[in-house]
This record gives sequence, structure tokens and C-alpha cells, in this order.
Amino acid sequence: MFWHIFINRLKILLRSKSAIFWTLVFPIILATLFNLAFSNLTSGEYFETIDLAVVNNDNFKVEENFKDLIQSLSEDSEEQLFNTQYVSLEKAKTLLQDDEISGYIIVNDKINVVIKNNGINQSTIKSVVDNYYQVVSVINNISKSNPEAIRNGVLEKLNESTSNFNDVSNENVDPIVVYFYTLIGMICLYGGTFGVNAVIETEANLSKKGARVSVSPVHKFKLLLASFLAAIVIHYSEVLILLGYLLFILKIDLGNQILPVLLLTFVGSLAGTSLGTLIGVSNKKSENMKMSILISVTMLFSFLAGMMVLQIKYIIANKIPVLANINPVNFITDGLYSLYYYNTLDRYFYNVIGLLVFTLVMFLISYIFIRRKKYDSL
Repeated sequence: MFWHIFINRLKILLRSKSAIFWTLVFPIILATLFNLAFSNLTSGEYFETIDLAVVNNDNFKVEENFKDLIQSLSEDSEEQLFNTQYVSLEKAKTLLQDDEISGYIIVNDKINVVIKNNGINQSTIKSVVDNYYQVVSVINNISKSNPEAIRNGVLEKLNESTSNFNDVSNENVDPIVVYFYTLIGMICLYGGTFGVNAVIETEANLSKKGARVSVSPVHKFKLLLASFLAAIVIHYSEVLILLGYLLFILKIDLGNQILPVLLLTFVGSLAGTSLGTLIGVSNKKSENMKMSILISVTMLFSFLAGMMVLQIKYIIANKIPVLANINPVNFITDGLYSLYYYNTLDRYFYNVIGLLVFTLVMFLISYIFIRRKKYDSL
């Protein structure tokens, strides 16, 4: 009985032209437009020196070790990290306000980094200062506990370790791919159109087929599960087609860990379909209104994940992290980002688990709504 329902749901969903358009045709069109808009936008610019200002006050002049570090990182070479200006405090503030520098450093009682916005450049500046403090702390501890080690060349080895700011970005580092990540996340959530469609076919007040289903002896959980699985099979097949289009036609680099990418997008498809199922069962609106709600929610999630303005993703993560931790598009984007940039699975699995929790919550709430649905007459 279950597999009979499953096959019927597959046939019904495959006849939904609007769902096929939004989940297959539309993403391919959008990916093509993205590729045309961003083509060669960052080619040959894997790493750029960071514009930095240093307040050239008396404290900075006295801090000889830090002064030498900044100068070494600003030398014109293949390993140059900073394009440094030595200016007054007023000039540094003006440069930062006019966005001519990523930040400035001022040495008072301690070394302070002043920035206007958050980003990779600003994080790099702070990392240099933090690294300097760590090295100074280690040297001070060694000189107190084991002065003999200083005379044996430990200091020189520590100095060598501070010059590791090489361009390791390689040809992978392309910020434009993040837009394609949010596109993948958005399309995973568009799987909710199948979830909505499945609900329409089972609600007595929305379709004649739903009326017949409502009076059938089939358990509602079994019906919901069969509809959900049918939606997943169709939608994830479309996600695979989109990934193939991005990889082999548009040549978008999704990293070299294809199996984790497939797992992440599969879980993303589960999350999208479960979201659509909840929207379908949680209100008595028309089919068009349910679809409008789904698309609106998906676009909001995509916006907060940086699809329209990339910086929004970092603002949300820093200022309102709770929104980032309930946003399935952000989970997908961040999971792909962690594989591509950091090649690490810790952060990746955090996002996979987040998507699974989101899916479970959506599915359980949907089941509660379905169990409580009753009709006065059919």
C-alpha cells in the first residue's frame, strides 16, 4: 500500500508544471544570469594587498619590534601583505571614513585596531596584531623561566615563524562563488513547492482528490511520509541536474570534496521540502497564496544569507547570530563555504546537523497540523 501511494505521488508531482519550473528551469536560468554577470569579475585577483594606516605617534616609534613587523609585511615582494601609510590620527580617521583603507592601527598603552566594517581584510589585520602579542608573550615567558633558551637561538626561530603570511589563497579563492552557494541554498528551499503541492492533493477543502484521500483508511502519517519521499526523489534529482550544470557547463568551482557537497544539498533538499509541507498544512489559504508564502520566506532566508548583498551574511552572523542559526539557506551556504575555503569538516557537519534539526522540527509540526485537521462535511 505504501509503495503504491509513493508511485502515485511521484506521477502527480511530475505533472506539476509550476513546481518543475521553479525547481529546475528557474535555477538554471538564474545560474546562467549569475555567470554572465560575474564572469571574469575577479580573474587574476586571488589576493590583494590590504590598505592599512598606522598612526605614527611616539608610542609606535618606541615599539621597535612591532614597527619592524609592519615594515616587513609591507615590503614590495610576492609576500607583501599590507600597503601601509604612516599618518596622523586625524588623517587615519579620514582615510577610514572615506573607505580608502581597511583599518588603522594605533599604539597607546596597547596596540589597537580600528575598523569601520567587518570582513576578511579587517580580520587579517587583527590576526597580525594578535599573533604579535602571542609571540611577545611566549618570548617573555621563556626569558623568565629559561633565559638560556634565548641564548640558544629560540628567539630567532620564533621570529621566523612570524613571517608566514603568504598568499595561500590559490586559484580557489573567489568570493563570487558565494553567490552561487546562496543560489544552491535557495533552490534547495524551493523544493518546498513539491511539499505544498503534496499537501494540496491531500486536503479535502482544496481538491476533490484531497476529499477522497481524507475519507480513505490510509494512516495520515503514512500518507504524509509517502508524499514527502516522492517530493524528495523528484527535487533532489533536479538539484543534481543543477549541480551538474554548474560544474560541467558553467565551470563553477565547488571544491574538491564532491561527496560532502552531495550530502549537504540532499539534507538541504529535505529541509526545503519539509518547510513547504509545513506551509501547506499550517493555513487554509489557496494554493497560490501558499506558494507565495513559500517563495517569500525562501527569498527572505536567501537575502539574510547574502544572496543579494554578500556583506549581509557577515552582518547577521556578527550582530544577530540567532537568525543565522535558524536559516536553512545560511546552513547550506556556510557548509559549502567551509568546504571550499577551509577544507574542514567540523564546521561543515555543524551545518548538516542544523539542517537535519530544521527538517525534523518542520516535519513534526506538519504532522501535528495534519492530525488535528477535521472537516464538517465532505
